[in-house]
Amino acid sequence: MKNDNIIVSIGLPVYNGEKFLKKRLENILNQTHENIELIISNNHSNDRTAEICKKYESKDIRIKYYFQEKQISITKNFNFVLEKSTGKYFAWASADDILEPIFIEKNLEILEQNKQIVCSSGQVESFGERTDFLKENKSESKISSWRKKIIRKNARLKNVSTRGSYEENVRLFLKLRGHEQIFYGLFRTNQLKKMMVYDLTCTFDWAILLNGLKFGNYHVIEETHMHRYDGGISSRGLFNMRKKLNLNLVDTIFMNGKFVLWCWKNLEKKIFLKNLDCFVRAIFDGFLYLGMDSVRWFKKKFV
Repeated sequence: MKNDNIIVSIGLPVYNGEKFLKKRLENILNQTHENIELIISNNHSNDRTAEICKKYESKDIRIKYYFQEKQISITKNFNFVLEKSTGKYFAWASADDILEPIFIEKNLEILEQNKQIVCSSGQVESFGERTDFLKENKSESKISSWRKKIIRKNARLKNVSTRGSYEENVRLFLKLRGHEQIFYGLFRTNQLKKMMVYDLTCTFDWAILLNGLKFGNYHVIEETHMHRYDGGISSRGLFNMRKKLNLNLVDTIFMNGKFVLWCWKNLEKKIFLKNLDCFVRAIFDGFLYLGMDSVRWFKKKFV
């Protein structure tokens, strides 16, 4: 079934993205489904991001480029591109990730065929220095091997389809780390606007996805659709994230605390209590990052 006449909106919120931006724009504009609009919100970058965006805007009428005169929060920037969209379907994009050319075409077919699907996505593979570093090495020490295993376990990227009741799907979502990568799948625009969350920073994507489960299921095509760069904000350490997101010390160490509080307020109390183990783990995630930061500091200082 062909859906070539359907407009799909891609929202690209970006800040200082010059390193990957040209490749990313080419990647989006060369999707096999060509009837798209690309909405770019430059969050007051001070590198060559504006220059690159303006150059591509002049060459392709599908691009709508906006420059934020004053820097806004990440959450607001993601919402900005969504609000500017006019397409029936919508997907967010990061400046440093890469989509397979068939991403829109394949996921659009799923959404058109099944109205109960809230979001469709494929699987995700990571790339970058961190991914290369985490590969198994038989010559490394046991301590190094143990550390890598912990990091791999807590950073795996695996999208999973939901098929159960709302309560079962919430449990599945909270248990599976990495499942939130479906945030970069293809959504129905009208539903996504109703799912939006404005009062979180670090974990607004988790909350949005939990809201989405109220509308139906998430579908995952078992083939790689996205290549996710592993050098994002969270991968560079806890205190780097604090600086980039302008967090206070408590919100840095208890990085998911506000998300847990949001869940307490927005989920049924019965569902919240049934998932208490997941929320306890989420609250103390910051200590894992703190431990990794300490190891990095020690190696840099003494090794």
